[in-house]
Amino acid sequence: MRHTAQEKRVLGLWTATCLLVALVVGLLWVGDIALQWPVLLVPVVWALVALRPRRPSR
Repeated sequence: MRHTAQEKRVLGLWTATCLLVALVVGLLWVGDIALQWPVLLVPVVWALVALRPRRPSR
């Protein structure tokens, strides 16, 4: 099953959001958010990649 560009974008944003929530919960539970905040950049970069313009498929 092929996904459209919009479906891929939504799936990427959904995944980035879930990852961000999981990382924040994990950091608040067992980590030190003041020290380990750079790990939160991973879902931000993930979302930026999901939002990038795509070439039209043929």
